[in-house]
Amino acid sequence: MVRRVLTCVLLATVLSACSVEAPAYRPTPTPAPPTAAATAVAKPDILPLTYEIYPLGAGTGAAVAKTAIFFSNPNAFVLDWFMTVRFVNGIDVRDERIGNAGVPPDRADPKFENWFFPIPPGDSWTIVRFAKPFTRTDVQEFRDARSLVTIGEVGGVKVADQTCANDQPVGVIGCDLTVATTATVPGFSKLHLVVLVRNKAAPRAVIGAMQWRPELATTGKPWFALAAGETSKIQMHDSYPTPTVPWEYEVIAHTYQYSSQ
Repeated sequence: MVRRVLTCVLLATVLSACSVEAPAYRPTPTPAPPTAAATAVAKPDILPLTYEIYPLGAGTGAAVAKTAIFFSNPNAFVLDWFMTVRFVNGIDVRDERIGNAGVPPDRADPKFENWFFPIPPGDSWTIVRFAKPFTRTDVQEFRDARSLVTIGEVGGVKVADQTCANDQPVGVIGCDLTVATTATVPGFSKLHLVVLVRNKAAPRAVIGAMQWRPELATTGKPWFALAAGETSKIQMHDSYPTPTVPWEYEVIAHTYQYSSQ
């Protein structure tokens, strides 16, 4: 009798120790309070930039139309970019991809007018030349990314002297600029100059723009070379007639160094 009781007690103990709850009936664990590490949000590698587009009318006698694009890059590094622009001419619809990322220069253009620079940190401008200007609504796609090649801005290069005025003989804006540097410009560097023309009256609308690059100069040299203390004089002329309203101008200069070309 005693043996039977002990056996029953032993079996009850074993069965109790081996019993499990069905997964569906397990109590839901109380979540631990969030920690600072758990609530931190990962920051993106590239901060989003903003851009604005200013179509500029061709004007009387102008061979091409211009579109000025303004970029504001909050990152500390240059960005490759491209956008797809839709041009509509009656029933003819054409998408043109522009930018400096994966887009070769337009070699059909006599002077590579639509070859683009990367977007530097801070504010910058670029000029697009086509048969007609385009607006923000014509942009079908815009993308940017950290540059895949070594591209950096060169410091110490500035426009030391500048004058833009009405060039009376031809009736367009002419600019005389002097570029100076405090240090020797490294090899494989390119200078990009943009002259922005605004209406003097508020809201100071953009009414004109010009740009200059070494490969557009008569020398045909694609690189910009300047030793420390030297200066380079550059002349620019607009292809549009001088504005009929009071205007003012601003010169924006960026110099880029490429690892190779």
